[in-house]
Amino acid sequence: MLVALLKGGHSLKSPRVASATRLLERCLLATFFLGVGGCSSGTSAMLDSARLLYGGEQVAQPNFNPSFRYLRTNVNGRVLFMVLGYIDQRTEGPVEVWYSGSGEVVRLLNGQLVGTTGLSLDWRDVRLANPPAWQAHTSSPTQTYVRERDLMPGYRFGIRDDIARMPITAPTDSALAGVPANSLRWYEERSVSRPATASIPPARFGVSFASGTPQVVYSEQCISRDLCMSFEQWTPPTPAANTPARAGT
Repeated sequence: MLVALLKGGHSLKSPRVASATRLLERCLLATFFLGVGGCSSGTSAMLDSARLLYGGEQVAQPNFNPSFRYLRTNVNGRVLFMVLGYIDQRTEGPVEVWYSGSGEVVRLLNGQLVGTTGLSLDWRDVRLANPPAWQAHTSSPTQTYVRERDLMPGYRFGIRDDIARMPITAPTDSALAGVPANSLRWYEERSVSRPATASIPPARFGVSFASGTPQVVYSEQCISRDLCMSFEQWTPPTPAANTPARAGT
């Protein structure tokens, strides 16, 4: 996915990405849309929208379809957008499954990264043990929990991260673009990994409590020491009057 993002969304052709996994992802996406009306124009529109945003075309302002949800992604200063494919209802909560135009996948649970497909290094499965809820105020400034993750390629299973979450002041160096940083409550997560060779940089989260229910609006999370991205829930700007919508139409 990093290659796809840095090249504007060109297809990732790494031999380390199993074709069976890609087929499964596409089947899941197809199953979702079949459940709401078969191979509808909505399916084509969502994929066309993603492909346009990721098609390598250098545009100052992408063409958004207001029917879809978008995730603003920043990798090494390059801004691109992902489209919400579907929501996977799991016992631990709803997992948002986000797609790039060439099929790479990011999964977020309450804003936390719980899986990827199609990157040069993937978190194939992530297990969170009693993660603390996002809280506007807490009696304990530091909260802890455990994450286990499986990495591919290399068949590295059961990597354990002992995570400490603590509130921090609003940063001045984030890639946040949609809202002021001081309108959110901020948290940092630092982890100690076993083995230590799998350690990753700290993560940051900007959480909104405006609706009463906490929502992670923005985060900075790393897959490895060398692959870090920011994710921002993105509301497309309202198009100017008499401006035709081209993406997903």
